[in-house]
Amino acid sequence: MKNEIYQLLFFCSMFLFSCNHGTKKAAPRNGDNYKPIENSEQCFTAIYQKDSAFLKFKTLPNGKIKGRLVVKYAEPEPGALEKDFYHGEIIGQFKKDTLFADYIFTDGAKTTVYRNPIALLKKNNKLMLGFGAIENYLGKTWFINHKAINFNMSRFQFLPTACNN
Repeated sequence: MKNEIYQLLFFCSMFLFSCNHGTKKAAPRNGDNYKPIENSEQCFTAIYQKDSAFLKFKTLPNGKIKGRLVVKYAEPEPGALEKDFYHGEIIGQFKKDTLFADYIFTDGAKTTVYRNPIALLKKNNKLMLGFGAIENYLGKTWFINHKAINFNMSRFQFLPTACNN
């Protein structure tokens, strides 16, 4: 009986050892991976009728994008209580020619924090804000289908501009 237990333990340990054998260990991350690349700051402005937007972001060495987006509406949206502008942070990454990011923002009164996905298509040195169907589940919002995002009738087309620090 003891022999069978020892054999079972031996085979289990060999199995566990072989599962881990050959796997590459990830290099430990340190704070240097998240410092912006020098001269990676880009700024864009967009105007649509009386509305305007300003986008400023940096590309990090790991390929991620981090920045700020401010949207100012000339007239408040229907049902809004003095919400004439939104400002917040974008965190995302380019996938081919499209920036997919989360826009974490507050309204002008800074009373509520929202988190919505955004998609910006880079075309002819412009960034076009896309729109599409989104879904929310357990507090996380995302685009239902990335291929169905519409960039053709973009409300905001961001043009490059000089960054003022």
